[in-house]
Amino acid sequence: MTRTVAADRESEASQDNDTDASVASIAEDAYYYGLQQVIYYVTRFNYTQNEDSDVFVGVNRLYYPNEGRPITADFTAVVSPNATTLYGQGVLDLQDEPVVIEMPEVSDRYFSLELMNQYGIYPLYAGNQFNGTDARSYLILPDDYEGEIPGDFAATDVVQAGTKTLLTELRYALRDPTDESEIAHVNDLQEQTTITPLSEWLENDRSGVPRAEQSVVAGDYETVPRMAELTEQQVENQTAADFFTLLSLVLNDPSMPLIDDSRKEAAMLERLEQVGIGLGLEFEWSALETDVQEALTSGFERGFERVRAAAVEANGDVMVDMNGWNVLQNTGDFRTDWLTRAAMADFGFAGPDSPASHAAGFKFIDANGDPLDGSNRYTITFDLDNLPPVTEFWEIPIYDAQGYFVENDLDRYSINSYMLEEGLLRTDANELVIYVQNEEPNDPEQATNWLPAPEGGMRFAARFYGPHWSLIDGSYDMPEVVPVEG
Repeated sequence: MTRTVAADRESEASQDNDTDASVASIAEDAYYYGLQQVIYYVTRFNYTQNEDSDVFVGVNRLYYPNEGRPITADFTAVVSPNATTLYGQGVLDLQDEPVVIEMPEVSDRYFSLELMNQYGIYPLYAGNQFNGTDARSYLILPDDYEGEIPGDFAATDVVQAGTKTLLTELRYALRDPTDESEIAHVNDLQEQTTITPLSEWLENDRSGVPRAEQSVVAGDYETVPRMAELTEQQVENQTAADFFTLLSLVLNDPSMPLIDDSRKEAAMLERLEQVGIGLGLEFEWSALETDVQEALTSGFERGFERVRAAAVEANGDVMVDMNGWNVLQNTGDFRTDWLTRAAMADFGFAGPDSPASHAAGFKFIDANGDPLDGSNRYTITFDLDNLPPVTEFWEIPIYDAQGYFVENDLDRYSINSYMLEEGLLRTDANELVIYVQNEEPNDPEQATNWLPAPEGGMRFAARFYGPHWSLIDGSYDMPEVVPVEG
């Protein structure tokens, strides 16, 4: 009898362990599956509902960082921003009707309009790379739209969104951030870019309503108390309780339809229902048994570590090595490639799902394999005959370890090809040497090419706009980040 009781207890313990392992496995896979959507949800809240936020503009309006001035360290709304274009960002709400986005003719510079859904998939890439420089009007249709479509729009400019919420990204290149007339010109292009609900566009004589004339309409989406605390460095600050609570909101949000006919997603949703997360389910972390909370936390933490590791492991799965720079393999949309999608969301949220627009090279270690740190000095040396091959421009931005700009005396956060073309950088012996360090170089010639580094940990996320394929497959000989001896 004693042996039977002991055996029963051992069997129960084994079953409990199996259950915990199963829950942890669900949680880990859920992290890969849902990190992009969760970040999107909080980002949308920050732009459309968080009235205490610097980026609050409501729905269907653009926010211009730094009031249309060159971007600075104050901008922390998204991780790893670029510093070579003047941004416009905002969130489209298509729940009531389509919207019209109008852009002016732009013949003198790089520009782009891109729309991203909650899954990190882009239903629209537009701009000089894709459809020329003429003024254009785009009609953005929500998921399952059955209303009338005005005949004004070219078929190529009618966008089937497949969702009812989209992040809008607008970029106009800034060739010289110190030239006030250049900044004013880009600001004028920004003012000519409009986002207008279709009914208002029709009422306004088939024309966009300028941003300054639009009222602020806040978003109406479910929230939780800690959301405002997660708008800064969300990935680092969120707990397992935060993540799974937000994932529950995502799956119950009527503006965020699921991907059509995705067996992989359907299987993930079935697994999530085992822990009380899913459509029509009310998820409450505090109501879970302690062992379930612990198992979910364990899987969440494993997912976090795996995503962080994926960005620094250039093994060809998520990243390929380009002479020490890790290039994300976003060679198609992220429909079922959850790990790559999560890595992009973590290290460069709102980065493209295709290299057709631009590619990124992440850098966390120096040429010796040591972590990058602003207490050291480094050089990056380009051969002028072998610069990054692009149709548009390239830039080397620098960030702190979390992916944010750090204030410096120059307000300089990147070195880019425009600076080289405009004669703002010094070259010698057919080379461009970038000096990366915290303190300004004593040599004035080196100071011309100084890229100010933060005091502690740091990283790079080089951008290549209009990349040639050698920047995608890693065959380009990208220069290393070399520590300076002594």
